Amino acid sequence: MPTAARLLSAVCLAIIAYVVSEMVMVGMLSQEPDLNFGRLREINVFIAASVGWTMLGARVGNPYSVSLGLGLTAIAAAVFWCVFAHAFWEMLKLSIDRKFDGPMEALVGMVQLAIEYSAELLRVNVLITLVMGGLFGGLFAEFISRRWR
Repeated sequence: MPTAARLLSAVCLAIIAYVVSEMVMVGMLSQEPDLNFGRLREINVFIAASVGWTMLGARVGNPYSVSLGLGLTAIAAAVFWCVFAHAFWEMLKLSIDRKFDGPMEALVGMVQLAIEYSAELLRVNVLITLVMGGLFGGLFAEFISRRWR
């Protein structure tokens, strides 16, 4: 059932994903200026909006202290699914190029790619943005659910 809390939770997490994607891209471009990110922002925004709709917006109606945890959980889930999606896509591209000998090697390669991608998120400005965005997103979703029922 669509609600204002679901919609605005999706929008809030999508904005956070866009900002964090830009921060990661700027950080990676400062190390290697020739990188091509493809549809990184769009994919991350879509995944984060989906997580905001299904995970954060669906669980509102709790005390504000619980909503802080829900916001952090939603951000963590969005980060997980974004990293998983990009590692899976890269694994598929490498598999098509025959870089892996078998399916197990491809899965191990995907996990290694996910670890490499996650390392890019370990910058202080990115971590602070994710944590503060998660806290704000949870409080915002709870406020909206109480304001518009």
